Amino acid sequence: MKPLIKNRSIPLEILLKLNQNWAFSGLTKLAKGISVGVGYIYYKGFPEGAAHAPIHWAENSWYQSVSVSSSVGKINLNQRFMFEERTIDLIDANASPNVIDGSKHVNRFRYRLQASFKMFKLKNDKFIMGKLSNETRIRFSDGVSNPDFDQNNFCALLGYKLLNNSSVWMGYGRYYYKLNSSKYVASNLLHLNLSYNIDLRKKK
Repeated sequence: MKPLIKNRSIPLEILLKLNQNWAFSGLTKLAKGISVGVGYIYYKGFPEGAAHAPIHWAENSWYQSVSVSSSVGKINLNQRFMFEERTIDLIDANASPNVIDGSKHVNRFRYRLQASFKMFKLKNDKFIMGKLSNETRIRFSDGVSNPDFDQNNFCALLGYKLLNNSSVWMGYGRYYYKLNSSKYVASNLLHLNLSYNIDLRKKK
């Protein structure tokens, strides 16, 4: 009888942008084109992105995900469904200077559609790669009830494979998010992304 879980890998991803964050995740392939994962993400940022306040907030998130991969011609498609449990610092803006006044615990659902492809071949036989990604995020105010729009994040990236298990990506991001019940904010970002995969499968 063949085992249900075929392999394991731990992709380590570091994403540098205006608001700092980093992530660790473990990914397990269940069947062809289907993977499940768990992970942790740390965010550090400022209220309203570029409008820096004298204090920053931090967020710690644990998540579970299901990814479905397919292809259309030479384009690889990936759909990711993710659920997050988030703990976010609360800033007391009425205090001078601002201070952290406790934290809140909220949940969020994320759906990402991503397309990746080879653009052109270099003299060293490696490729410059392209990636288009759009992710919509829905937040919940109480458990998994009262869903509301949170963010929509688009990015267009160019990539280069450094080694068999690592690559670097750079490009443009457009993040549109709901700040409060009446205010929406759009941010233009420069992405720099380094991915490194550690394969834990036993070598034959």
